[in-house]
Amino acid sequence: MSMFEGRVEDITLLRDSIAAIADLIDEAELHITYDGIRVASTDRTVVVVVDFFLHAKAFGEYVFSQETRVGLNLLNLVQILRRAKPEDAVTFKVSDKKIEVVLESDTVRVFHLPVISITKTDIPQLDKIEAGFTAFFDVATDVLCSGIEDAELVGDSVIFTLRKDGMTMNADSDASAAQLDLKAGDKLVIREVASPVRARYSLDYLKKILKARRLADRASLAMATDYPLKLVFDVPEKVRLGFILAPRVEES
Repeated sequence: MSMFEGRVEDITLLRDSIAAIADLIDEAELHITYDGIRVASTDRTVVVVVDFFLHAKAFGEYVFSQETRVGLNLLNLVQILRRAKPEDAVTFKVSDKKIEVVLESDTVRVFHLPVISITKTDIPQLDKIEAGFTAFFDVATDVLCSGIEDAELVGDSVIFTLRKDGMTMNADSDASAAQLDLKAGDKLVIREVASPVRARYSLDYLKKILKARRLADRASLAMATDYPLKLVFDVPEKVRLGFILAPRVEES
């Protein structure tokens, strides 16, 4: 018996979201509720937390019978979604043993994925992390990508510094350095910062996180000095994909 059935006419947002998550987390538990589907999970090294919500309004049809949690291999799902043609609609049917994925346009293709058991990993308490942020700002994703690509030329981490008048991204090594400066304006909207904040983060993780840039041309960020970085890509009433990335310990 199906516990959930949903149909998405335009799978672009869904495919791009799951692809970005799967680059960090290969298996996850889907929490299916009346309002939508959520994934809250951490990678195996507990460096990054993924908080994803696919709103019920993103579906053309959303038939919900009971709240449920099902384990799924996200890499397998991404492979199926990448097989979809631009005109395909995708339908999901979830039971306690399998997930049926149907791609339908002029042809109908049916795939079955097993429901799997997910090893529980303790997820950091998001409310406590949220309480520690002291700076909040929005940045154009093209700027973030540019700063990360520049930083990659000289190192494996990047330092974010936010001030009341702007943001800096810089990286350095023994002989090289790269820096991007951005003043507050159209590309950078500073919502709150009492005093300058500064923290270093892994470029490898940031590159994977920014694969979600296809969802929105602007990301919302929150940080504090030597504290996790929160990045959120939001498509109102459709998809919200958030990441919380642990800081890199500064070398003494």
